[in-house]
Amino acid sequence: MTDDSLVGKHKTEVETPALLLDMDAAERNITRMAAFFRDRDCKLRPHYKTHKLPLIAHKQMAAGAIGITCAKLGEAEVLLRSGIPSVLIANEIVEDSKIARLVEFARLGELIVCVDDYENARRISEAAGTAGGKINILVEVNVGLDRCGVAPGVPTVGFVKQVSTLEHLSFRGLMGYEGGMFLSDDREKEKRCRECNARLVETADMVREAGFPVEIVSAGGSNTYHLTGTYPGITEIQPGSYVTMDGHNRAFGLDFEQAVTVLATVISRPERDRIITDAGKKAISVDEGLPEVARPGLSLYRLDEEHSRVTVEDGAPEVPVGSKLEIIPSHGCTTIPLHDRYNITRGGYVESVAAIQPRQAL
Repeated sequence: MTDDSLVGKHKTEVETPALLLDMDAAERNITRMAAFFRDRDCKLRPHYKTHKLPLIAHKQMAAGAIGITCAKLGEAEVLLRSGIPSVLIANEIVEDSKIARLVEFARLGELIVCVDDYENARRISEAAGTAGGKINILVEVNVGLDRCGVAPGVPTVGFVKQVSTLEHLSFRGLMGYEGGMFLSDDREKEKRCRECNARLVETADMVREAGFPVEIVSAGGSNTYHLTGTYPGITEIQPGSYVTMDGHNRAFGLDFEQAVTVLATVISRPERDRIITDAGKKAISVDEGLPEVARPGLSLYRLDEEHSRVTVEDGAPEVPVGSKLEIIPSHGCTTIPLHDRYNITRGGYVESVAAIQPRQAL
């Protein structure tokens, strides 16, 4: 089927495996998160890396977001060229070819990038100067995730002093990330989240005391939005998964609607209590565990490359060969880029088809 021929058809008529996006559910999620931040000091800068759809980014902006966060330079280009006015790359850009593109894209709107290495910052400044412009930067602080970032406190203050000497950089503030804190014990999660945010905010205060204005203190994710988004001194938060949701986030207490599913077809029923679908690891990721079938009485117990194996419980509704099933990804961020496009639905019918932009951003 062509994209145009799908519009108006019921979602079960889409050829499989296929990525479905329930836009009604996504819009309710957008509205709910925006309402949480509407009257707070902390503002919303949602992450693009999960949904990868400019249409959703613009809906988030219309609901009150101050800008959009992304992980890759290619994502920033898509967002800026689609008209998003302010984009944060919550990552380091270090290759010379990418730095040249960074400087080029910075002409399209407000573009902010993270740094944690002086030589990298110097090369960005040099490229910006050659192009006759300036690049906005946040210094990334390692608040406990042990990924990128300068150590909090005195080391960050010293680094800010260094990069502030670079003529073609504009220091805007700090970024930390505690959002990967998936803990079952809510009290332990709150405690550790508070410790991470304290490191970031206290470091921001130290930078200010050293004479450098800190406009932005950016942090957080969907998993910690209610904790980080209410922590004094955090100015913006970067949740992404809440828009589309997945099984992993739901298991750790994130209570938003499931908007993304993978549609699969039952292609074999070799036994009464076992069915096989056409959606395997090439259509659904398994890095956060097995996905779930969105139908009572059916349990997905294994994924192969092109197949999923599903147990049929006694008393479950009949599922003949040719039936369509929706499967809930365990991790949306790594499932969505496995597909070229969304089949966007409302009320169970295809409203439009939209390319995932970009699937693998450089």
